[in-house]
Amino acid sequence: MTMTRTRLFSALAALTTLLLTCACEPLTKEEKARATEYVGTVTVEYKGETNKNPDIRVHYLPADDGGSARIVIYRIRFVPHMPVTIDVTIPDVSVTQNGQGFSLQADNVIPLALGGEYEKYRVTALSGTLTDNKLSFSLNFGEYPTSFTGTLTADPS
Repeated sequence: MTMTRTRLFSALAALTTLLLTCACEPLTKEEKARATEYVGTVTVEYKGETNKNPDIRVHYLPADDGGSARIVIYRIRFVPHMPVTIDVTIPDVSVTQNGQGFSLQADNVIPLALGGEYEKYRVTALSGTLTDNKLSFSLNFGEYPTSFTGTLTADPS
């Protein structure tokens, strides 16, 4: 017995919704207190084309020690034909203070998305800056050059 395309599409849509619901746990109360939220544009280079994701929210979550942080990118679409958006967490970002604010660096870090690790999209060459009101960084997700530039919002959500 074969499934019709409509039933197959409905089943895949339901599965995708379930995965996305479980993909990213909300921030705890303590994390919200430490988090800063930025809104800006994520740009992804894919097969020679530039894919821009405007109005993307990014949370910057510093660790208690101040020497590292996590970056959470919400609702990103890496390519125009990607059927869903996903949330991606970049753990273990090194943070050092500089004259204008902070420098961010990470290399060889496995990002988290859809409830697990995404080895194929290992983060390399992450470098960026954080100032009072601006966050910007560039990195490679696997073989895909990606960048973000955003400004501080009033209230992390």
